[in-house]
Amino acid sequence: MTGFVVLHYLAYEMTLQCTESLLGLAGEKHIVIVDNASPGGSGEKLAAHFSGRPEVTVLQSPCNEGFARGNNLGYEYLRTHFSCDFIVVLNNDVLIPDTGFIGQVEAIYKETPFAVLGPDILNPATGIHQNPALPRGLSREEVMGLRSRYQKDLAHFHWRRFKWSLKKRFVHKPEPVEKPWREPALNPVLHGACYIFSADFIRRREHAFNPATFLYFEENILHYECLQEGLTLLYSPQVQVRHLEDVSTDQAFRRRAKKEKMILKESIRSMDVLLSLMNR
Repeated sequence: MTGFVVLHYLAYEMTLQCTESLLGLAGEKHIVIVDNASPGGSGEKLAAHFSGRPEVTVLQSPCNEGFARGNNLGYEYLRTHFSCDFIVVLNNDVLIPDTGFIGQVEAIYKETPFAVLGPDILNPATGIHQNPALPRGLSREEVMGLRSRYQKDLAHFHWRRFKWSLKKRFVHKPEPVEKPWREPALNPVLHGACYIFSADFIRRREHAFNPATFLYFEENILHYECLQEGLTLLYSPQVQVRHLEDVSTDQAFRRRAKKEKMILKESIRSMDVLLSLMNR
């Protein structure tokens, strides 16, 4: 049995498309859609749409729990109600085009047992491969330095954003750095758009993610916790998903400035959680 968790917020058509791609996968599976208290009734529409599909459960959270706690609701449901060999947690803007995905994951695990697997995550619009997110975890000093920079950006947000808009208008952007996505990697920081948790992880952890965060920096926190607990993270290019990127947050924050400010605030809060773990 492979479980899937799809976190839904606002983007009804995207969640529908994501879930339909999961239903097309070969193998025994159960899909949990977690509606993160979407306004407008899209959670109820999803529940009605999949009411005749016993392999799909729609959970409706009474409030917006953010990324970590929202996904934890689905993870905990699958952990409690099913005996899953794997639980895949993916954004609702991720599509899995290969129907043999589950078999590929099983083959990778047999060859290299893992607690958390990160697939090749391709953004088809840009051609960028997003995994591994980082080759290694950040040190305490690096997190503190990054937090300080974010705090300054937030304190002078409007002036810095004005300067950034001028710079963007007149300065050419550098070419993106090519990531070493073609080769497997052991214990890198994995991109948060899609995680595959094996039974090694499921048996050990009641929560997929640290519930103290709301949005952002979950990748680094999960990486740190796994290494502290002796859980292996693996990146493998043998299995691929497609990431359409930021559909829900773009719908929630139409104004770019509001979204950028939210990213800074929530990232700082999440970095405080990671620093608290490190300080222990």
